[in-house]
Parts: sequence; C-alpha cells; structure tokens
Amino acid sequence: MRHIITLLVLWTTLVQAQPIMEYELSLVGMNMDYKEHNENGVLLDSEKSQNMSDIMGAEMAYRYFVDRSTLIQLQYLGVDGTTEYVGAYLGSNQPYGSVVGISNNKIRDIALYYDKKKMSTSHMVLMSGIGAGYRYWYRELSATQAEFYRWYSLRAHIGFEYNINPITIALLAEYQYGLFPTMTASDVSGKFKLGAADIMKFSLPIEYSLNNSFSLKFSYVYEIQKIKRSNTVYGSDGVPLVEPDSRANNQYLKIGFVFKY
Repeated sequence: MRHIITLLVLWTTLVQAQPIMEYELSLVGMNMDYKEHNENGVLLDSEKSQNMSDIMGAEMAYRYFVDRSTLIQLQYLGVDGTTEYVGAYLGSNQPYGSVVGISNNKIRDIALYYDKKKMSTSHMVLMSGIGAGYRYWYRELSATQAEFYRWYSLRAHIGFEYNINPITIALLAEYQYGLFPTMTASDVSGKFKLGAADIMKFSLPIEYSLNNSFSLKFSYVYEIQKIKRSNTVYGSDGVPLVEPDSRANNQYLKIGFVFKY
C-alpha cells in the first residue's frame, strides 16, 4: 500500500510539472503593409492599415505533449478587417493612384507542427519543428472586384525559450515555403498560377504563469510575405493579365491565455 501511495504521489508530481495538453486562445490585431510592383519595380498597387485595430480576429492553438521533449501542435488564425487601397482596377491600364478606397480583407491560416525541445541550460530550451499549413487571403477591392489568394505550405522553425519563473520569453524564426499558390479574381474566369508564395516570420512570445494550469500570454509577430509574378491569363475581352510581384510586411499583436492540464 505504501508503494502504491508513493507511485501516486510521483505520478501527480510529474503531471503537475509537465502538462499533457495545452489550449491557447488569443485576441489578435494585425497591421498590413502590402505593395505590388511590375517587373521594372514600378509601384502598381498597395494595401495599408492604419493601426492594429483595423484588422482583428483570434488565434487558437492545441498542443499535445508526447513526452517532455516532443509535442504536436495545431494552430488556427482568423482575422478580418479593412485597409486603405491605392492602385488601379485589374486590366484597366490606369496608373497607380487612379483608384483609392477602402478594401475588406479576410485571412485564414491553419497549420500542424511536430516540435522538439532540448534543454540547453537550466533556464534555456532550444526548439525546432516542422509542419504543413494552408493559408488564404480574400481581398475585396470593390463591389465588382475581389481577389482570392490561396496556397499550401511546408514550414520549419527554430528558436529558443528562456524561463525565469514565472516568466518565459521565447524567440522563434519560421520559414514557410508555398505550394501550389494561386489567385482568382471575380471578374476574370482564368486562374493565376503564382510563381511563389513564401513567408518569413519572427515571433516574440512572453508568457506569465499564474499557476500550473493557467498562464497569460503576449506575442509580437513580424511577417514578410513575398509573392512572385504569375502566368498570363486572358480576360473575357482578350486582354492579357498578370498578377505582379508583391511583398507584404505584416505585424501582429496577440494577447490571450494558455490553459494546461
């Protein structure tokens, strides 16, 4: 009986020290700075939000700890909001700035990761992981023109986590290699096959542990998205159309909580 009690105490201690699962829910604000250029580097089109409250949403994450050094995590991000659009209608042959307005945006991103952690010092943990994901961006420029970007991706990240109880600070770098990136436009029947759709992301999460089961979390994320020139698609009037090179410098602020058990 004494041995059974000892085993139960040890098991309880291990469970408290190392949660098996985590759920994370965060409120997300996003700042978008997107620009399209032609092959000569001339600015064609831009989308820009004024502050983090223009595009908002939520992020959810589920983590399952296989053991102390291995975890599987599923993440979902969804944000919606408006940006100031400056550009020209697709195929209009008008210069940059001929159209100015407010566009509506929807971004969805889902990813599954396999991560490993390795203790470096008593306070620092090195982290690395691989995964796969899917992302889409719905961009409504006007009542008659909307664009829908979508692609799958292979993802890899690396970083470190530094803990001084009750605070944990991490720094992560992630590269996303886009697979089968496409764009469709509401007024064009053909599908634009994008040359590439890759993302480089840097994250700085800070977590404050209230107890063994609950913590608060704040994260800053800086993201560089690059899309390469597409193939040529012909409109209904026979005009050749191309989705040009673009770059987006996006920032996110995330505030939420983590529940562990």
